[in-house]
Amino acid sequence: MKRWSLVFVLVLAQLLPLAAQQMSVEGFSRLKRPFWNPKSVTLDKGCALMDFVTEEKGFEFLANGNKATEVEEGDGIITVKMPHRTTWAAIQHPEFGHLAWKVPGGKHLKRNRHYRAYLFAGNPAQDYKPSSQWVVFHLSPADVLLQVDSIIKPVRSDVVEYYLPVGTHSYRAEAPFYEVEEGSFNLSDSARMDIALNLQPFFSFLTVKFQGPEGDLYVDNNPVSKEEATSMRLGEGYHRVAVFWGERCFYDSLLFVAKAEKKVLELTEKDMYPRDLRKTDPVPVNPPKSLENGEQPLRGSVVKLFSADPEAEIWLDRECVGKGQWEGWLPQGFHMVSALKDGVESEPTSVWVEDDFPQEITLKASGIGVGLLNIHCNVSGAGIDIDGTDYGEAPRIVRLDASRRYKVTLSKDGYKSTSRKVAPRGNHMVEVYMKLKKKRI
Repeated sequence: MKRWSLVFVLVLAQLLPLAAQQMSVEGFSRLKRPFWNPKSVTLDKGCALMDFVTEEKGFEFLANGNKATEVEEGDGIITVKMPHRTTWAAIQHPEFGHLAWKVPGGKHLKRNRHYRAYLFAGNPAQDYKPSSQWVVFHLSPADVLLQVDSIIKPVRSDVVEYYLPVGTHSYRAEAPFYEVEEGSFNLSDSARMDIALNLQPFFSFLTVKFQGPEGDLYVDNNPVSKEEATSMRLGEGYHRVAVFWGERCFYDSLLFVAKAEKKVLELTEKDMYPRDLRKTDPVPVNPPKSLENGEQPLRGSVVKLFSADPEAEIWLDRECVGKGQWEGWLPQGFHMVSALKDGVESEPTSVWVEDDFPQEITLKASGIGVGLLNIHCNVSGAGIDIDGTDYGEAPRIVRLDASRRYKVTLSKDGYKSTSRKVAPRGNHMVEVYMKLKKKRI
């Protein structure tokens, strides 16, 4: 009886409408515990753990078609507790329909073991959009303290990459003797974003002159010199200036130094008298600043956008601005443009707007049956070549026709190039991670 029930369910699954057949399970494997790190794989002595890798949520799983399971949804993965000797599972979703998935090879799931498979689900009539995207910061100077959202990271190179959820994020970059640069960016699902942060240097100088015998000059509790006149480079703000003879303090004051100011402090005999202060006393809290910052004029240019199809919508920075063509002023920086028709979007184009430099751009026509390749590697700035066409630098999400396989090649000076064949999956994203090895000198 059970066998006939299973046959009936499998046949019914094959007869479901085509619109319901929007799910598939691929890449089934068992996760084994390496001997050097046995705790890296989670086990449950009472049942089998089955990981389904997917970006979607809201699934229900019935072990052997009749027993509800315990489901735990995570970031990009769903963990299901399956009973011992489960041979197949009914997978249900309110939008994508039903799927009867049978354990490959006529096997069954065993308790105290951990398995993994990829669960693909989607609507073939809609263009797949990734939930995360790459943003690449190009920094000058190279050594900065970069904060993206709530994560602060010291950066020691001129390029740093982040793979972030689609949406709005904030950033702040600072370095000694450079102006702080901060702002926000809207990360779209269509293409990576490149942000150039060129911190503007500024220099403030302070020269202290005092009369009398040789003393010790301290600025912000740091010993500077024993000379009568000392010039130093400082950041904008309040600084504590103190002069000691031996262990006795004869001058102590908070002094404000403006940005790029060359300030001279001349101390006379009436300014120098004994004070109750030790060299180890902390610097007092800086008083509030009351500087008025004037607004800087916006920089940008006029840009004209044309679509190959006059009926296609023109999307600018993820907003629809018209059909067929659009003309307007854009602020200086990177902007993303694309065409959209019948729910299918063209390959996005990254546009850099210069100050007072007008541009005319013709957008590519929208296509169908496309897939995404998330190409990244262990080296920043590796060039991407796909079947002889340059696609910029990694990391990058590339949109390709999903009807065939492509040869993806990564290369960079000083490294051995590497290639592999990749087949995009329609309306889904395929991870492509490749390693480059340094050339021997």
